[in-house]
Amino acid sequence: MRREIEGESASSSLLIHVNPDEMTAIYKALQQIITELETNAAPAIKKLCNIHYYTEGKAMKTMEVYPKANQKVGDLYSHYTRAASLVTEILNTMMELDNDIAEQIMAKLGV
Repeated sequence: MRREIEGESASSSLLIHVNPDEMTAIYKALQQIITELETNAAPAIKKLCNIHYYTEGKAMKTMEVYPKANQKVGDLYSHYTRAASLVTEILNTMMELDNDIAEQIMAKLGV
């Protein structure tokens, strides 16, 4: 899909190339990562944090890095969620700007 948009001056224009296959692939990949973090990583981290060996046992001093590591996983989740949100914003903007690309994207997503 190719769309020409007028710039601020009448003599300039900007070409935006959007590939519906690439946009939907990015969106789907981000959703898979988010789902993986929600369904597997988060519960496993919670379970690990509650094991006596790590919270009060002899490994406590060695494992004091775990809270920081857990926060990093939380940050990772936030970053992927934000990226998916931005892709959704882009898709919504493109749908507003061009019905044709919207139909292609929706068809690719099966919506």
